[in-house]
Amino acid sequence: MLLYLAHYINVQIEQGNTQIFAGQQRVDDTNAMFDRTPVTKPIGRGLTSDGQSRIDAGKGTIEYYMVIAQRCKIGGIIALVVGAGMMFFLRTKKR
Repeated sequence: MLLYLAHYINVQIEQGNTQIFAGQQRVDDTNAMFDRTPVTKPIGRGLTSDGQSRIDAGKGTIEYYMVIAQRCKIGGIIALVVGAGMMFFLRTKKR
């Protein structure tokens, strides 16, 4: 179950990374349009500041869930090893 949960979280992380990449590209394109003159540069930064803060928050959230996915993966592997060991060592012998 933990391995499935880790896989699901990783899929969601990839989707989030795709959205963040697209958003960052839009912010960068908008900033590039306004960076042509020193007068319009602060205007462009003002327009994209909310989007950039949301992108930064999204990156932080992704890092948090990457840690959770890694811990689930490690826990799932440990559970599999312990379960296999229990089946091997605790099996009843037929006479």
